[in-house]
Amino acid sequence: MARPCGRPVPGTIPIDGLKEDEAFSTGKGADGQFVATIPGTVDEARLERGRQRYGIYCQPCHDARGDGKGSCFQRGNVPTASFHQEKILKYPDGQIFDVVTNGFGLMSGYRWPIPPADRWAIIAYVRELERKRRASAAGAPAGGK
Repeated sequence: MARPCGRPVPGTIPIDGLKEDEAFSTGKGADGQFVATIPGTVDEARLERGRQRYGIYCQPCHDARGDGKGSCFQRGNVPTASFHQEKILKYPDGQIFDVVTNGFGLMSGYRWPIPPADRWAIIAYVRELERKRRASAAGAPAGGK
């Protein structure tokens, strides 16, 4: 009996684990649309984990501030997205999760090296970078929410 492509064999666990919480695992809700916000609570520990993972996986291309001027841009003039451009500021969090997971344009996907919890932590950190930039531009204190 043929099984649908991409489905695990009954009684087995897929390599990337069980997906009991679809929004957490895919960035999409039951309706198939990207979730608007990060599943779960964003606290200092999650932000710190996101900062650490960002430094490892994202900063080489997107730079420390998320401007897209990292070493790939500096050395190879590789066009890299800034997290502060209007288009990305409007992305729902689930869409950013999808880009980190599957890649987009020249960016490779990070489904295998970065587990879902760390992808969400990175997104929390990116949102914090964006929030601080907006607060700075507005002249508000960067520590407020």
